Amino acid sequence: MGTVADTGTGTGAGGGPAVRRVALLRGINVGRGARIAMADLAACTEAVGCADVRTVLATGNVLLTDARPEPELRDALEAAYAERFGYDAVVQVLALDALDDAVAAYPFESLADHHDYLVFSDDPSVTARVAEAMAAAVDPAVGPATSAREPVTGGDTEAVAAGPGCVYWRVAKGSTLSSAAGKVLDARANKRHLTTRNVRTLRKVLAAG
Repeated sequence: MGTVADTGTGTGAGGGPAVRRVALLRGINVGRGARIAMADLAACTEAVGCADVRTVLATGNVLLTDARPEPELRDALEAAYAERFGYDAVVQVLALDALDDAVAAYPFESLADHHDYLVFSDDPSVTARVAEAMAAAVDPAVGPATSAREPVTGGDTEAVAAGPGCVYWRVAKGSTLSSAAGKVLDARANKRHLTTRNVRTLRKVLAAG
């Protein structure tokens, strides 16, 4: 089970108004992913100049306050995490308000024995490409012009839709890695730029924010 770690107060680095944000790391403390203690992750985030740092659960969800533009903050966090932990993937940085909007817009009914996911990318072109490829994997009859804009449901209960800065994905438990849509996320061209979170996890992040 995860924990919530809370360190520091302040307004964060940068010259503009401070914004409450979340940084999402990919693949830590799960499976064969890197092992990072949340207290160490919080301390490293503070050392970059972020304020009001909290980690939620143990899967790399870091709440912080900072005034830097998202690309600048992302670069600073990635450099710090790479140096301290050997982390080698993009850090997704979102304003907490934007995350709230994305979660609220989840378009699919939650079903028993299914996961409800949001897939995030730092690059809008990657998000669009992944949305189209996942939709085509769920229903090969779907064309790119449709798959980028409209929810697609396959012959079973798996479903994909493009969202605001993310891709929505419902998939049966036990099929996350084996489904055709899941394999799109693992493709070499996409993998480094993506991170996936369960809606339940994101709601916990928002509640802790």
